Amino acid sequence: SPPPPVFLPLRFLRAGKGDVGEGKRRYKATLDWRKANQIDNILREPSPHFATIKKYYPHFCHGRGYHGEPCYYEQPPKTKLKMMQNEGASIDKILRHYAMATEFQWQYLVRDDLRRSIYIIDLQGMRFSDFVGDVVDFVKRASGLSSQHYPERAGAVYVINVPAWFKMIWNVVKPWVDEATLKKISILRDKAEIRRAMEERIPLHNIPQEYGGKSPYPLGKSPEEVEFAALVEHNNRLARGDTSCGGAGGDCRFCKWTPARSY
Repeated sequence: SPPPPVFLPLRFLRAGKGDVGEGKRRYKATLDWRKANQIDNILREPSPHFATIKKYYPHFCHGRGYHGEPCYYEQPPKTKLKMMQNEGASIDKILRHYAMATEFQWQYLVRDDLRRSIYIIDLQGMRFSDFVGDVVDFVKRASGLSSQHYPERAGAVYVINVPAWFKMIWNVVKPWVDEATLKKISILRDKAEIRRAMEERIPLHNIPQEYGGKSPYPLGKSPEEVEFAALVEHNNRLARGDTSCGGAGGDCRFCKWTPARSY
C-alpha cells in the first residue's frame, strides 16, 4: 500500500469542523485502527462467509449519480442475522465484511479521496420487533465505523419506505450518526417523493428497476457487484492454493491492483 499522506486529509479536517488538532486526533485514530485491523490488506484476504453474508444481508453497489457518486443500497428489514450466525458468520465477521465492502467502494471502485456517495436505506417491511438485540449492536457498531473512519463520505442519504412508528427507532439511532451526515439525511415515505428525490441525483438508467428506474441490472447483479464477488472468489482460490490466475506477473487484474491510499 502507498504510505499515508504527510498532510492532514481534507475529509478529516472537515470532520474536525476546521479544528486542525481535532482533525489530527481523528486521523491518527483511523490510522491506528487500520493498522490494528490490517485494513490495508482487507481486499486481499479470503472471505469464506462472503456468499452467506450477501445472501442474508442485502446491500449493493449499483451505478453512479450525476456527478460520479457511487450509489449504495441497503435493505435492513430483509437482513437475517440469525441465519448468518447459524452458518458461522458472527457479528464480528459481518462487521469485517462491512469494512471490506466499504474499502471496496472507496479503494477499488472510486479512488478519489473527496468523492461522496448516495446511500439509500430501504425500510420496506420493517417491524418494530426487528430492531432488538444483535441487530441493534450491529447497527451501532457499523454506524460508528463509518462515522469514525470514513468521515465526509456521505453526499446524500435517503431513508425510504419508513413505517409510521419510525420516529421511535430514529431517536435511538440518531446519536450514533455524526452531525455532518445527519444534515444530509432525508426521510421519505411516499413513492412519488422517493422517486423524485432519487431522480434529482441519479440518472434514470442507473436507478434499479425495483425503484422505478431503467437500469438493465437487478439489485445484486450490477457490474460493481459482479466485480466484488469475482475479487472475493479470486482471494478464496488463492487461499486454497489455486494460483491459476497467473499472479501479478500475468494478466490477473486482482493481483495487479493496488490500493489508492493507506489513509
